[in-house]
Amino acid sequence: MKRRSKEQWQAIITKQKKSGLSAAQFCRNEKIDQKYFSTRKRQLIKASIKTSSFTQVKIKHTLGQDFVFEYQHQSSIIKFNQFPDPKWLSELIRALS
Repeated sequence: MKRRSKEQWQAIITKQKKSGLSAAQFCRNEKIDQKYFSTRKRQLIKASIKTSSFTQVKIKHTLGQDFVFEYQHQSSIIKFNQFPDPKWLSELIRALS
């Protein structure tokens, strides 16, 4: 079995995603053990979850009232009475991080 670095495995996994092929077909084409490919993919996903930072978002809903979407960043709080466009919100949170 060929030894690969974490970065090489990440590139292989990205290549498989972009190929549009199933993992099984991709592995057959690239002569990679499918079970090991799946193991490495799972490990990399797990590692990326551990190292990524999550942002806490609160949605408050009170009977008889509209909900309030609240995002806290450092000492500031941003409140929305309607849920904003997810793409816009994602860009805002990324810019603030």
